[in-house]
Amino acid sequence: MELITEVYFGWKPLAHGPGCPNPVWDDVQVLHSEGIRPGSYGADHHACTHPDCGHANTFDRVQLRLLCRDCQTVTTISGESLAQVISHPAATGWGQPPAELAGVWLWPGRPAIEGGEPHQYVVTRQAQAVTPDLLYGIITAYRDSEGNRRWIAGAIPDKHGAHQISTLRWRHSSNGLTDLAAAAAWIANTELRAQRPLVVAV
Repeated sequence: MELITEVYFGWKPLAHGPGCPNPVWDDVQVLHSEGIRPGSYGADHHACTHPDCGHANTFDRVQLRLLCRDCQTVTTISGESLAQVISHPAATGWGQPPAELAGVWLWPGRPAIEGGEPHQYVVTRQAQAVTPDLLYGIITAYRDSEGNRRWIAGAIPDKHGAHQISTLRWRHSSNGLTDLAAAAAWIANTELRAQRPLVVAV
């Protein structure tokens, strides 16, 4: 399954030529990632004898994804496998509008199953398109020991932060929360909690 950090931050805008008079498309982005060759399960599967061969069981993959907001179609094209996949934002996560909850904006990730609810959201403080600079938090679901769905939230990205959620580190992390609204509220109130004065009893 594609991680939510890759859904929103792995892909890069596809550039127009210099001096383009109308550099606008709904959204076309490119992703450079590593693919695994089908059947590459053993260490000796790829037995190329060429001295300059360095790709072993993996290869460099380039994919394009395009979004039409009018018809809600997401098309992903992979050059190496010559495949074209047509989907829609509810299935990919990417391309859906954010939902405002507790004063922050939640951007959904890919659902675990088709037609299901997303199990991860990235969070911003405004409704602008998600970029690393605007990222403020993350919310992810899990199941507790009794099988109940719980949510954990991280706030304020910090590469030296003490908490890791998904592939990123965060300055603050919540305990398990009962619902998505509680997780959004926890993120929205992070700065207030961080600024509370310390009271020492004497």
